[in-house]
Amino acid sequence: MQIFLCRFHDLTHLTLNIRGSVDEIANGYHWEKCSTIASLKKFDFIFEFELSSANSTHVMDQIFTSFSTPFWRDVKKWYVAITSHNVYTISCFDDQLFVSSTSSPLTTSPDDSWFYSKVKRIEIDRNTSIMNLHHFHKLERLDVLEEKLFLSISHMNKFTFLRHLSFHQSISYTILNEILTYNPNINQLTISQIDFNQLLPLKTIHYLYLEDSIKITNRTQIKELHRIFPSIKQLSIYLNSIQFICQIINDFHQLENIVFHFYTIIKPISYQWLKSNTRLNKNSCSFTYQNESQEILLWINNSISSTIHSEHKLPIILNVVQERRSNQCLLQ
Repeated sequence: MQIFLCRFHDLTHLTLNIRGSVDEIANGYHWEKCSTIASLKKFDFIFEFELSSANSTHVMDQIFTSFSTPFWRDVKKWYVAITSHNVYTISCFDDQLFVSSTSSPLTTSPDDSWFYSKVKRIEIDRNTSIMNLHHFHKLERLDVLEEKLFLSISHMNKFTFLRHLSFHQSISYTILNEILTYNPNINQLTISQIDFNQLLPLKTIHYLYLEDSIKITNRTQIKELHRIFPSIKQLSIYLNSIQFICQIINDFHQLENIVFHFYTIIKPISYQWLKSNTRLNKNSCSFTYQNESQEILLWINNSISSTIHSEHKLPIILNVVQERRSNQCLLQ
């Protein structure tokens, strides 16, 4: 790669996203010797590789040393972060990745402010330190795996940007209400367990993602779901019967985007079926839908007077993180 880059004498900006062996791509000394790299004004990169667990710590230390020369840290100020599978300039940190530790990665940066300002998603379990959680002032999503950790976090501070809360246990209303009180901007919930009888209405939640462990098997559960979440606009839910679709559409009047998941392959529904069995037969609603083998995706516009329908692919992405990295080279 260095030999190839030497042909571009006037290059000023370079972005690389490549995979290879540690020796070939994760060596700061080699990149420093390339005249084209030395003349760059901006150099962003992600170098991905594989390390065996046996010597990963030693190799990571070698990578750290090679990118810690005066050229990298003092002259260019191109700071990098190193993990067991990649090395990247901190400008390329993927803020959509889940971070499972509140400690910054191994980095050549003189401080950790870049890490705290970029991280938007954190997953916390009993092994994660929460003492410095308040430093993550741009946090948008928080996954907590145990109820008692929620209580500790709720007392810490207000996360101004926190919108999405995900929990993997049944949680008491007292604790959940306390968290929402301390963090009033939270309007999205992902849950894998729920006690329908315990929770009181949560009117601030507009986006609800129910994991497949929550099995909706009767109409009473749907009524309780509507009682607890009366303001839902976006819903992802697992059902065991196509007949429950009608009740959900009819009960949740504010719904705009819905993904119905099914445990088995289902027969496609039709536009006429939706019109005949739900409130979508009203002229005040328009809707677009898509059939999949085990999913039905539905978009509802509650304010359009003329009804349109389509079976084209919907641009709905619920609780999904797409892989954005690939082999790339951007020259300017």
